[in-house]
Amino acid sequence: MIYTSITPEAFEESNISEDIHQMNEHIHSLLSNAPPSHEIPFDVLQDIRRKGGGLLAFQPHSDRAKNKIVEHNNRNVMIRIFKHDNPKFIYLHIHGGGHCIGAADMQDQSLEKISKNLDCVVVSVEYRLAPKDPYPAAPDDCETAALWLIENSKNEFKTENIIIGGESAGANLSAVTLLRLKNKQLLDKIKGVNFVYGSYDARLTPSAVRKKGSDEIFLLSYEMIKKFRDSYFQGNENLCLPDVSPIQGDLSEMPPALFTVGTRDLLLDDSLFMYGRWLSYGSKAEIIIVPGADHAFDAFPSKTTTTVENKIGEFIKSVT
Repeated sequence: MIYTSITPEAFEESNISEDIHQMNEHIHSLLSNAPPSHEIPFDVLQDIRRKGGGLLAFQPHSDRAKNKIVEHNNRNVMIRIFKHDNPKFIYLHIHGGGHCIGAADMQDQSLEKISKNLDCVVVSVEYRLAPKDPYPAAPDDCETAALWLIENSKNEFKTENIIIGGESAGANLSAVTLLRLKNKQLLDKIKGVNFVYGSYDARLTPSAVRKKGSDEIFLLSYEMIKKFRDSYFQGNENLCLPDVSPIQGDLSEMPPALFTVGTRDLLLDDSLFMYGRWLSYGSKAEIIIVPGADHAFDAFPSKTTTTVENKIGEFIKSVT
């Protein structure tokens, strides 16, 4: 069961689907036998994922994906491209991982599926990661990819229509990239935004802070959120800046956005608040709320996950 509005029923335990209950039990069983993720170095977490371990399912590389180095204003960044012969649009994807882990080639099967099902080119950004490359390296790389795409999409891919989106930190970087494009008056090519359980306020919202020191087991804990944030900014940034906390930005004239989040996710408030701000600035927005779902719930196959994927696909088709 999912909800497409902020309604009390979305937060009632009685409305949690059985498959979400089973998913949470599975996540709990995996995490209860593992050391807390915030105690594991980022390079170790990355290596575990590369070798097919970890909590999230391993995704083999796709034969359809090709890497390309692109340049704009003397900045270089690698993008991973899933081509389509007659694309209706381009999906500019920014991966999650707290700005500290993940990679453009770690979701090949999911991105290939998007390309096939939605008849689009998918371009995923291989942005630099903290703590080796802290802020603003990641948004600089995402902006570079977006600017290159805006200038070259018609020649490279036969379409100028672009959707931007990502999960978790990828949603944060999507929002920051949009604000940077807005400042350059380049939003007209962006037709829509797919925000999936994103983080939009680096000061941390109540749904995260209230779980500090909790004995409950979450896929993304307060301690991990704080470790990601502190590794990314390293105490050097004003956390109220829109380039850091995009919820503080001018969100007027933004493209239509879809926000997706589960009610068990510690980043729940980020999505609820950002959805509200999007609307308050006169921009169009929709929301999907999944009762009981944890962070990254869509990485686990289920009936509800399929329903959410279909709703996201419907939204994207409606704005392209």
